[in-house]
Order: sequence, then structure tokens, then C-alpha cells
Amino acid sequence: MWCPVRCRVRCFVLIAAFVFACSLHGQERCSEEVKLLLAPTQAAIPVLQARGEKHRRVDFYDTPGLDLLSNGVILRLREGEAIDLTAKLRPPSGERFVDPSGGHENYKCEVDLNDGVEAQSFSVQTKYAGAKVPETGVELLKELSAGQKKLLEESKVPIDWTRVKRVAEIRSTSWTTRAEGPLGKLSMELWEWPGGSILEVSTKVEPNEGQATYLKLQELAKKNGLALNASQRSKTAIALRAIAGVQ
Repeated sequence: MWCPVRCRVRCFVLIAAFVFACSLHGQERCSEEVKLLLAPTQAAIPVLQARGEKHRRVDFYDTPGLDLLSNGVILRLREGEAIDLTAKLRPPSGERFVDPSGGHENYKCEVDLNDGVEAQSFSVQTKYAGAKVPETGVELLKELSAGQKKLLEESKVPIDWTRVKRVAEIRSTSWTTRAEGPLGKLSMELWEWPGGSILEVSTKVEPNEGQATYLKLQELAKKNGLALNASQRSKTAIALRAIAGVQ
């Protein structure tokens, strides 16, 4: 079929725009958050002038030996003003994942910087409307959305849901504050569980600003006389291993 030159040019432009948009999607950069763990003392709250205290409960699901955590899988239920259920991947070998829900669910691609080391994570979060908190993996599986199930399937991590159970119940208290200079808005979160606690200060940054921001957070802690936690791994890994007694 013959097509005028103007029509052919328009078709070419539309196709080029579509290809360019797909290329941008494929090169999508994850949001980045820089984290520093402080010695868990309430002294940091007034020192950093933290405000807006909020309380939540955080439950985690895994096997008794934390097989899911060891393979980069995190299953979390958070209860506060609302309840949300999250399936998250932190692939140890650096694989990348795309939105398994095709844009229909709350999918996030993030980079967490702990101890100066960047690690990507991919998650799908949904609102939880169950009548009660699941205790077993079999109960939890029934509550997962289609996108969450697909994300876990694509991870290739074998999950025996009969061995999965609620392994941790953590009390979370969070605040926000503002730091002088380029750090800007900071988030603070205190996790407490029987026999332990951990305090995290974090801030979101633009890509490629993570390392410099991490040094600024260390300087902020030193300036205010705040001791750092002995371990700077992710607070999830620290808390779950402490609660489960797994190294």
C-alpha cells in the first residue's frame, strides 16, 4: 500500500520514539538509599533533633536456619497505620529483575549502601487485608499477590513453604530529621526485639552520590559524639541472625 512521504516520516518518528522509550526502561536506574548503623541508644534522638515518632510492628518469615535470607529472599509483614506485605530479592550474584506485575503492583528497584557497599534489591509490596497475621509459610503463600509470586519464581530460589514460619517480631520506632548542608532530610529507625536492638540513620540520594554521602553520615555521627554500631551490615540481616541464633 502506497503511503505519502509525510505519513512515512510520521510512522518512523513514532517507531523511533517507542524504541527510545523501551531503551530508557531497560536502562532504568534504581533509587539509592545510604544507611549508617549507630549504637542503639536513645541519646541519638534528641541530639539529631528527630521528630514525628511513629510505631510499627515488623514480622519476618523464613526457615529456622534462615535459608531464604541466605539466598537473598526477604518476606516481611509491617503493621502500623496500615499493613503491608513485601516480597523482596537481594540477589547475591547481582542479577537484575524487571517488574513482574507489568506495572500493576507496587514494584521497587532500590540500591542500599551499607558499610560503603552497594547492593541492589527488587521488591513488590501490597496492602495486607488478611484477618490475622500468618504464622506459617503455607498461610503466607495464600496472601501473596500474583506479582510477588512471580518475583519469587524468577529468583530461582527453591522455597519449601512447609518449613517457612514467622521467625521474628520486631518493634519499630521511626523519626525524621534534617541535617545541615547537603545531607538534608534523614530518616531514623530503631528496631527492638527480646535481647537486642539496632538504630539506623539513612537518606535517599541521587545515583553516584552514595559513597560521598556515606562519608558525610559518618562525619555527622562523629561531630555529634554518636558511636557507630560494631556491624554495618543490613539491619534485616543483623536482626534475623541475632534472633534465630544463626551466624
